[in-house]
Amino acid sequence: MLPYLITFTLSIIAYRFATKPLKKWVRMLFLILSILPPTILAGLRDAKLGRDWFGYGIDIWNLATNHNLYQTLTQFQAIEPGYKLLNYIIGYFSFDCHIFFFFHQMILVSIAVFISYRYRKYRCSEVILLFYFLYVFNTSMTIIRQSIALMLCQLAFMLWDSNLRKKSIAFIGIAFFFHFSSLFASFIYILSICKNFLRKHQILIPLTIILITYFTTNSFTHILTKLIELNIFSWHYIGYADQMGEVSIHKTDLIFQISILLLTILPIKAKNNVISSQILYFALIAISLNMFGNITDVAFRVAHYFVLPIAILMPRISSIPKENTKACLLFSFLLIVRFAYFAYANGAENTIPYSSDLLGI
Repeated sequence: MLPYLITFTLSIIAYRFATKPLKKWVRMLFLILSILPPTILAGLRDAKLGRDWFGYGIDIWNLATNHNLYQTLTQFQAIEPGYKLLNYIIGYFSFDCHIFFFFHQMILVSIAVFISYRYRKYRCSEVILLFYFLYVFNTSMTIIRQSIALMLCQLAFMLWDSNLRKKSIAFIGIAFFFHFSSLFASFIYILSICKNFLRKHQILIPLTIILITYFTTNSFTHILTKLIELNIFSWHYIGYADQMGEVSIHKTDLIFQISILLLTILPIKAKNNVISSQILYFALIAISLNMFGNITDVAFRVAHYFVLPIAILMPRISSIPKENTKACLLFSFLLIVRFAYFAYANGAENTIPYSSDLLGI
């Protein structure tokens, strides 16, 4: 675990310097330095870390590096075109899969740093970057395609939050071409548009969310089949239908999300009720999805999309900077505990201990 912790720490320290009142070129240099450590660590890793590479990753990589663009895009219909195009572009310059690992991670961490830097005027904006490292980084080695979609959706939420609506919707569209599950992230926009209404009806809304999630999840097989028949999803996804008994509830994430929900109802001075309500509803949706994770693994995967905006909202939960700091420290503590258990229980999805033949470790 030590290589990860050292890398995360160096990156966050560099980011902190980038937020200081320094010359622009110096700040840009520190931003680059905050991106490089995790990018290099991921680039030098062994292919055996994580799971997806030997599931489909190596097949798509071999396809992209040995065939033209048309052949790359038309084969393996179950894999989204955006991911295949990315493989083809990177494979055009090198046949070494470590180059793909490097640029894949560079895209992800660059988005995380960009989002954090966008909110640098708020105290503890680095909690957004910490969230990426402790919640997404190791998982990105396992869910290679979806990790790109997740970070694009987080970027889309940041743009939406900044009133850049058209750009936000465009990035959701781009995310869809990397992983079709990002379609469900569009529900975030409904919550954001209706945030004032939701705040006024706080008693009825949680019950409605739970009921909608319950009936949607229980009708998942029928809904998924229809989406496949309409060619919105490929037939590859039929394997996620009717997984009752094959998958289970992810208790660690469920506890993490419940803890976030409890954090929003703590007595915080000058609480921003609009922000707090959004965090509460995102956490509630994620909890509801995880509760039905024993029906299909898709429920657990979709839950990630509703946790991502919470990191962006947390540094603004109060109008008092000190209160925001307290909230972010509690949020950071929850992230650390989740990551520690995640690492202990299953080696952070087969990414711990870190190994690299290139580095001899």
